[in-house]
Amino acid sequence: MTSEPITITTSDTTISNITTAPSTTPTIIRSNIDKECPIKYVTVYNDRAEITRSFNQQFDLDGTYELILDGFSNHVDQNSFHVKGGTGKATILEVSYHTRYEKSQTDTTVAETKHKQIQKQVFDLNNDIAQHQQELDRINKNIDWLDGHANHLMNNKEKNDNSLQETEQFLDFYYQKLKTLDEKKMTEEHKLKSLNEQRETLMKNLNTYGTNLSSNVMNEHREITILLNVQDKKSLINLEISYLTLNCSWKASYDVRVTSENKSTQTELTYYGIITNKSNENWINAHFSLSTATPSLGGTPPKLSTLNVNYKQPYYRPSSRDYYADCASAESVTFYKQSKKVSRLLPKVSMRRNSNAYDREAILENDDEDEVGILVSKAETGLSSTNFTIPRSATIECDGKPHKVTIGVLYLESKFTYTCVPKLSPYAYLKATTTNTSDKQLLSGPINVFMDNNFITHSQIGNVSIDEKFDLYLGIDSNVKCEYKPVHKMNDIQGLISKVNHEYVKHETKIKNLKANDICIYVYDHLPLSTDEKIKVKLLQPQDIGKLKEHSITSVSVIINDDNNMEWKVLLKAKEECKLPLEYLIEWPKEKQIEYKE
Repeated sequence: MTSEPITITTSDTTISNITTAPSTTPTIIRSNIDKECPIKYVTVYNDRAEITRSFNQQFDLDGTYELILDGFSNHVDQNSFHVKGGTGKATILEVSYHTRYEKSQTDTTVAETKHKQIQKQVFDLNNDIAQHQQELDRINKNIDWLDGHANHLMNNKEKNDNSLQETEQFLDFYYQKLKTLDEKKMTEEHKLKSLNEQRETLMKNLNTYGTNLSSNVMNEHREITILLNVQDKKSLINLEISYLTLNCSWKASYDVRVTSENKSTQTELTYYGIITNKSNENWINAHFSLSTATPSLGGTPPKLSTLNVNYKQPYYRPSSRDYYADCASAESVTFYKQSKKVSRLLPKVSMRRNSNAYDREAILENDDEDEVGILVSKAETGLSSTNFTIPRSATIECDGKPHKVTIGVLYLESKFTYTCVPKLSPYAYLKATTTNTSDKQLLSGPINVFMDNNFITHSQIGNVSIDEKFDLYLGIDSNVKCEYKPVHKMNDIQGLISKVNHEYVKHETKIKNLKANDICIYVYDHLPLSTDEKIKVKLLQPQDIGKLKEHSITSVSVIINDDNNMEWKVLLKAKEECKLPLEYLIEWPKEKQIEYKE
């Protein structure tokens, strides 16, 4: 017999209350989600996850049934439940979420025995603590007596040869005795500290068992109730229950591998997803999808208020009487504003999963049989986000540990150049300028950089959209040397009538290429920017700004970039070097002083 789909009474798939309940008393069916509702799909966001569970139930008779599903985590968003299904003629009348508390009487025999044992241990510990405290008091009294006798001898003004000899003998005795007493004192203090810690632990256990003896334990059950009206006999109903849970997330991580071959212009970028689950739910044998959506940011743009301008009012300092009179109203207004601010930050986005996000054909798709492939995800781009579907089932327990899955391996054409800021760092940094020609959006995350299968350094990548150009910094190349020569400054005062200060600055940067191939390197240095019309900055060297200068061994072009810094582009041949001079003059009024701020 051909099965018919379930009839959903409302278009809204969240929790709803339907007043048209059947007149007959519904039959109650209780189930535990961990045993009878396995997880099918998990869509992980940056701060939460959407869980989809399947529930199958055979109904022999038609009528109204109350399905109670128990075992949900305390991190579940109770307003996010959504139920749908098929294969059977039935109607979902109501879906509700509630927390039920159940009293369970504990067996007090074991607790009473343990309580008495701990009481005996505490009694014995108190006796030991008292004995060690008495011994410590005796040691302190001996030390006080020795100190007092030593002070008496030191203050004795009548000294002769015999008294000096007695004093010397006493000092030897005093030193040896005091050393022994200090060692005993340290031992007793350490022992007392250990005994007090043991006693504190026992008292906590004693209070715990005492609480169990005096009260009943309350068991918490988080449940949803599905009120279902079945129209056919012998119906097999399949339901999908989806909901959001917090305390779980995923973030991006990358491995970048490049080779130093001359003809290689390709960067291998391995894209990983690091999933962390702290939701108190184990995701057993489920299919995963990682979403780039950010529900925590909210779905409504901020509203720009009107900006008013008015005369500044004089400051009024309220008296203490006015202050205390307005305390109550001020606190209520502050609480209202804070509550209103928090309500605006609540997530207001819809996170409906694409119905094709878990394509079975994509899950069963295999790579080329002739070589060992890497199982990667399938990217599906929506209106505002991208889903990465992992084409295999996996188990991720709620242990809070990072679990790595491979999203994809991207082979991107790159242009390799070097960046050097010799004033701040005497190293040349290799940079790969790349365009994201893949079908995957890249999220910000850490990078492990490998050069010729050797680990080089850690780096970072920002958010990169599809077809967007971006830079990857791949660490330091020791075969490119940057030397920043010392800065020479000369100061003088010029002018017959209007005296002005002159500061002449000159220095040089040397770049040397020790590699076997030609390189392109960008060098950056400061050119001061005047913030006052009376402070003038004149660039003396280089003179050919924006022009390409050809030399026998290199090609150099220089510009002043948007940050008012000098930017040299140097095409440096193998085993050659280049010198980049910088000279400028600063003049300002004689009676003033200048300072440099970045």
